[in-house]
Order: sequence, then C-alpha cells, then structure tokens
Amino acid sequence: MSQIDTIKEIVHYEQLLRENSTNHVLKGEYLIRDSQYPDMKEVLGVDATANITNKEILGDKVMVEGNLNYIVFYLPKDDAVLEHPTNKIQSVIFTDKFANYLDLNNDENNTWVDVECEIEHIEANWMNERKVGINGVITLKWQVFKNGEFECVKDIEGKEDIQTLKKEEELTGIKGEKDVDLLGKTMLKVTMDKPEIDEILKCDMNIHKKEIKLVEDKFYVGCYCKIIVLYKSRENNELVHLEDDIYLSKEEEMPGTTQDMIPSIDLKVRDYNYNVELDDLGESRVINIEFMIRGKVKVYTNEKVEMIKDAYSPTSNIEIKREEKNFGDILSIMNTDIMVKDNIKLNNEEGRIEEIVCTSAHPYILDKNIEDDRLKIEGLIKICIIYKVLDEELNYGILNTEVPFSTYVDIKDSNNKLKSVVKSSLENLDTVIEGNSISVRATVGLTIKIYCNKTIETVADVVGGESEEKEKKASITIYVVGENDTLWELAKEYNTTVADLIKLNDLDEDVEIKEGMKLIIPGRAIF
Repeated sequence: MSQIDTIKEIVHYEQLLRENSTNHVLKGEYLIRDSQYPDMKEVLGVDATANITNKEILGDKVMVEGNLNYIVFYLPKDDAVLEHPTNKIQSVIFTDKFANYLDLNNDENNTWVDVECEIEHIEANWMNERKVGINGVITLKWQVFKNGEFECVKDIEGKEDIQTLKKEEELTGIKGEKDVDLLGKTMLKVTMDKPEIDEILKCDMNIHKKEIKLVEDKFYVGCYCKIIVLYKSRENNELVHLEDDIYLSKEEEMPGTTQDMIPSIDLKVRDYNYNVELDDLGESRVINIEFMIRGKVKVYTNEKVEMIKDAYSPTSNIEIKREEKNFGDILSIMNTDIMVKDNIKLNNEEGRIEEIVCTSAHPYILDKNIEDDRLKIEGLIKICIIYKVLDEELNYGILNTEVPFSTYVDIKDSNNKLKSVVKSSLENLDTVIEGNSISVRATVGLTIKIYCNKTIETVADVVGGESEEKEKKASITIYVVGENDTLWELAKEYNTTVADLIKLNDLDEDVEIKEGMKLIIPGRAIF
C-alpha cells in the first residue's frame, strides 16, 4: 500500500472559561497637611476614581494593582469663611494605591485575564478639623479566557482510491491580535473671562466613538477622548471647568486580514500627566496634557472549516484515529447604543441651582442573563455633579447619584450553555437645569460578545491497517435499503465507492436513498 499523507488544519479559538467578581474594601484616614487649606467644619462629599495600573498572573492567582484619586469637598470653619466671605467651599485631593489577588482556580495553559474595576460605594467622614476618613468598596470584575488550538485532518493524499466523507463546521477563529498605543496631547487655555488657575482638582478622560476598520493586511483604529478639567481659581477659590475632545488614530499592519473579517477593540486610558504653565502675561492660564490610550485589537474569522468525517479504501484496510475536541466558539460580536434618561430632584434648602459646574459619569454592568433568544442587560450610570447655588454668597453643592438602565438584545441560537461578555462606555452625557432638578440624558455604548462551548469529533490521523489488502469478490448483491441507510455507509461496508453505486444504479448525484429501494452492489461485504 502506498504512503498515506494527511493534510491537517490548525483551528485557533478563544474560550471564555469562567467569570467572577471580588470586592476590595477601602478604609483609610487622610490628613490635610498643607497649611494653605483651612480647617474643616463639615464634609460635603467625595468624588473618587479608581484605575488599574498593572495585572500579572502568578501561578493560579492574578495580582491586580491600581491607583485611587479622591477629591473631598468640605465647608471650612467659620473663621476661614470670614477671611474669604465669597467662598464657602473647599476641596482637597488625596491619592492612594490598592492591590488585590484574584484566585483563578485554574489549571489551564495559555490563559489570560481581563479585569475591570468600579467603585461600588464611597463616602468621606469628618474625623477632626484636619483629618478625613474615607470608606468604600471597589468591585473587581474579571473573566478568564483561553487561547487554544487543535488539529484536524482536512484531506488525504497518497493513495488514489481512498474515499473521504467531509463535513463543515462553522467556527469563529482568531486570525490575529495586536497591542496598540495611541499617544495624545492637548493644550487648554483659560480665557480672560475666567479666573486664573490656582490648583487642578481633577482631570477626567472618557474614550468614546471608537472605530476600527480592516483593509488588506492592515487595520485602522480611531477614537475620541473627551477631557474634562476642574480647577480652583486663585482669586476666590471659585470652581471652574474646561473641556476638550481629542481625536486619535493609528494604522497598523496585520498580515492576512481582509475586509470581511470581524474586528474587536478594547481601549483604556493607561497613563496621563498635566502641568500648569504661565501665559504671555505671566498668569497661570495654560494646561498642557499628555496621555496614552492602550488597547488590544483582535481580528476574528467566521468561516466554514472543512474537515474529514470518515474515510476508507475499497482495496486496503486503513485505520482512522478519532478524537473528541472541546473548545470555545464566539457566536456573535455586536455593538449597540442605548439612551438613558432621568430627572434628579434636589432637596436644597440654601437656594436654587444657578449653574452646573462639572459632571463626571461612568456606566457599569450589574447583571446579564440569556433567555428566550434574548440577552437582558442591566446596569447603572454613576454620576457626580458639582453645581453652584444661587445665593448671596458663592456656594456649591455636590451630588453623587445613580441612574439605572436596562435593555434587551436579540441573539441567535440561544441555549443555556451560552455565555456573554458585555462592556459599557459613555458615548454622550448632557445635564440640564430644570427648576430645582437636573435632567440627565446619556448614551451608553455596549460591546457584546456571545460565547459557547462546543464538542465535536474530529479525525486526528489516518494510517494503514494491519491487513492491507482486501479480497475482491466478483458477485453482485441486490440490497434492499433499510431505515437510515446512506450511500456512504453501504459503499464503505461493501468495499465499493459512492460513485460506482450511483453509476450502476443510474442515480442522480444528490439523490437520497429511501427505505425499501433496491440497489445493485458490486461485490459482497467482508466479515
């Protein structure tokens, strides 16, 4: 028997192994060390942000490190107000770090972890005139993925009479992935109708309008980064905000990509710095900001993979080695936007709202569930609003609130084994004063991946059998087709070919034989 050569294909896949969440408790005491800040009389509120700066897999754990930024707003003691009667609010910045270890309980190879953090709860409490206590909870949400691969036989060469039965499996495989860095910078100038800068209180950055386009062997990435700066003025400690919206883009090579493939991108602000400089008049009115957005681009192919289901030789024995493969598949990748509206009423005894100074918001996913061919998504937008109150003296208020949202997304091939990964982004936010309430209109972007686990039987290899030659018989058989018989099974059993059966019985090539039909078969079965 001549040498049997198998042509194999490697299938690459991405599998969602598990997902979980872990709470990290925040508890600390912070001193107001700088003498430029007056003593506290009362804490009004706190605006907090948390960012992951590093994650590293260490055995069966993931070490997650991050930074915390707190802006505490407070009322100064009466003597401080008497010295500066136009100011009744102060703010001070505290920074801290956090670290946590996530238990993966994982013995798989080639795994990676995606971690996101959100501030579940935060509050600041007055401890004494120079000390603030901050308590809160950070929720770390994480998913464990596996980048795997397996081989399957797609064709056989080397022996002319080997018959093959092929099947097609529709799979979404990974074509390529690449890390991308986008570097941005801007210069914000404070116009003369606004007061001079004394201190930057916060610098928020929000990525929105992400886009990715594929061309031949390349991809193009673009996004906007909205920058909101809140500063305290030098003249009377008035709070002022500035903003800018910067577009960034980049083109990178990725050999093998085509326009009909499916791209996916995840972008986050990883690092930024700013500094205040003097303008031509020697006043602090210029803010230089530099930042880096880091992300990972993945390109998937949704294609029908042809593989051998069965094979035999009419003249020689061959051995087929089969294996059962368990792997992950991505059923769909989709993006959608939802509108979120709410009207927030304020119980403000000091006066009506004059102006919204600054608004920051972050959407979070609370729950997701697949049922009845639909994915139900529930979440909320955590909003921090700093506003000015119309009063005889300058006064401010701070409002931390939550606006819930929910939506349904239709999905195909729904079953209980499906899993989903949903990421949210803030695409737009408008806050408007309506009487003594604030109207909120937001657009939340959702990026959704639907995963499933599949099990298929594959042909791993084909080799020659122990007894190579099969005995040929000259007689013919009249065979009555039974239930569930196929031409392939009959041809294999009687050591002939499907083509010979079709020709001898004058059948159409795409015919399906039916129970009770009589077929002429050349040769007898070998037992």
